[in-house]
Amino acid sequence: MARFARVIDSRTIVVERIDATEVVHLSNVDVPADDERAAREYIEEKLTGAYVYVENGEVYRSPDALFINRELAYRAYAAPSLKMRVLGEVNPAPRAQALRATPVREPMQVPKPRMVVRKTTRKR
Repeated sequence: MARFARVIDSRTIVVERIDATEVVHLSNVDVPADDERAAREYIEEKLTGAYVYVENGEVYRSPDALFINRELAYRAYAAPSLKMRVLGEVNPAPRAQALRATPVREPMQVPKPRMVVRKTTRKR
């Protein structure tokens, strides 16, 4: 795992490991010159502040394992999409209704089964 640092171009990124900074050339990525800017912005949007897993030039975003090479190969940067930002987890406080004590119902009364004793007569 490494932390994404910056984009050099649409096929090259820089990641920071614990002991060194590494330049990663994305494998199997061919972006036309006209789309260079859009691809760079797409990479920055998807990887800023993220950790990545790098293996032989293939880059996966952590923790959702978004395969960046595939996204660039399928031209995801050119598709109009809704720009969304993840701001963090939502953990709202309990609702006011939940704080009020709900009335406790009496347990249901279940009749006890009757024991039936049968007398048997045996002939000997």
